[in-house]
Amino acid sequence: MFSTKYSERINEEIFKECMALREEGQHVVGTYCAFTPKEIIVAGGGIPVSLCAGSYESAKKSEIDLPRNLCDLIKSSYGHGIADTCPYFHYSEHIIADATCDGKKKMFELLADIKPVHVLYLPNTCSREEDYQYFENEIEKMKAYVESITDTEITDAMINATIKQYNQLRKAMYRLQYLNSEETPLLTGHEMNNIRGAISFECNIPKRVQEIELAIEALEKRREDPVFISTMKNKPRILLTGCPTTHSKLVDIIEEKGAVIVAMENCGGLKTADLVEEDTPSPLKALAKKYLSVACPCITPNTHRLDLLNQLVDDFKVDGVIELTWHACHTYNVEATLVSRTMSKRNTPYLQVTTDYSPGDVGQIATRVEAFLEMI
Repeated sequence: MFSTKYSERINEEIFKECMALREEGQHVVGTYCAFTPKEIIVAGGGIPVSLCAGSYESAKKSEIDLPRNLCDLIKSSYGHGIADTCPYFHYSEHIIADATCDGKKKMFELLADIKPVHVLYLPNTCSREEDYQYFENEIEKMKAYVESITDTEITDAMINATIKQYNQLRKAMYRLQYLNSEETPLLTGHEMNNIRGAISFECNIPKRVQEIELAIEALEKRREDPVFISTMKNKPRILLTGCPTTHSKLVDIIEEKGAVIVAMENCGGLKTADLVEEDTPSPLKALAKKYLSVACPCITPNTHRLDLLNQLVDDFKVDGVIELTWHACHTYNVEATLVSRTMSKRNTPYLQVTTDYSPGDVGQIATRVEAFLEMI
């Protein structure tokens, strides 16, 4: 399948590139959530690596130190750390951890016994000017930390240059995802997940952009494939929202039951597609403005997410919305009520699926998803 070949080849190539650059002295810096301005890491000559994990086995290993009823995303990330079972974590010399939820904040305290951790603290809201000033100060501290580990003075010009690079990456990903806004979607949610995951090592942004453009070019040829078009055009169109799709269980079930995930609002998807203002006299202020616009429930109120979901339902001609909630993710679980009410007002079918990384509930979820799809 296109996505498997693409992701396997790109992941292998990127890993080799990263290791070669690491041998030359570049620092690999692990990150966790969508609030970390990777532009700063790249401007300092570092290589940002995404560390949020999706392994059930590593989640179980974490229970030596973490409670069983904690979110599996947090547990899996920590489990890889203590067991040294993830190459991304293994080769990260430093970690910049954005304090998005209470579970992660406390996990980072334990993680600091394994790797050096710099915590990027977030305001609780972004409705006031002082919230942006606070976060700008936090980014300034992060910049100083990156300068200290890379022995590089990071100038405004350097940050503005990497802002342009990341904007090009965001534009390419946005264009890729909007291929599914057409009458017949051109890629599946599974393929989207694979393509997004293939750029976890961001050691050469211009090359990553080029690879996404090549993927787009290959996918656009599907418009001329009558077999593909006839297979895809009558599938129910699903918008997936909620927690990060670090584990593919729900994505697989939705598409195995005959639907197509035309859009993902989750972290790493369309909620992080906003661009950063370029060539400003204060790039840190521009970064603070962009990253606090991420529509995450850790920010309150989070009306931007509801507006974005309404827009995506229209743009992608969505038949139904499915929300993924990992067990013990209280912010997303509570906000699901607001999402449900928003979808109800516009008569868009909505289903919340609360689960973890274990395979034990696959049959139950499949039954619920199948019934939901039959309803729409």
